[in-house]
Amino acid sequence: MQRRDFGKILIPGMAAAGTLLQAADIPRDAPDLVITMPNGRAPIKLSQFKGKVIGLEFILTYCSHCQRASRTTDILYREYGPKGFQPVAAAINPGGDTMAYVRDLNLTFPVGSVSQDTCTSFMQHPAMLRLLMPQMAFIDRNFKVVAQYSGDAPFFGESEEKNMRELLDKLLKPASNAAPAKKASKKS
Repeated sequence: MQRRDFGKILIPGMAAAGTLLQAADIPRDAPDLVITMPNGRAPIKLSQFKGKVIGLEFILTYCSHCQRASRTTDILYREYGPKGFQPVAAAINPGGDTMAYVRDLNLTFPVGSVSQDTCTSFMQHPAMLRLLMPQMAFIDRNFKVVAQYSGDAPFFGESEEKNMRELLDKLLKPASNAAPAKKASKKS
């Protein structure tokens, strides 16, 4: 029986797997996503919300965790919408009834659908890992993905609303681009 050196086989394989399991790049430019809307309504392009802080939820319409996240997002939209917060949700389950999802949860933000591949690509989700729902990305006013969370993240735990609120407070803070006023000097 011939002895094999498994270290020479396993180490390169493990390095390749590690590359596939790397976290998403944060911050990064947000890809322009097109969300199909129900009942023949015009699709939504994510870029139409440039200049706002966008909360993008990828959901399954039957997922209780997704429903909870959408309810929380809607509460915050009612409060932070006038300050520039725009949530959008995209169901990834084929045949998911987004109209019933909106109606049953009394949501006031747009909910459409995309493919699961679109979700995994947008979120830079490793193909080797299970996709846990919801998936949520926050995009700043400059159209950069600045934060994202998977369904198993502590972000969605007991303090979900508090965590979202703190992030939105930070992202919606007005930019202080104005130069400080110079004091007038008195001449004697």
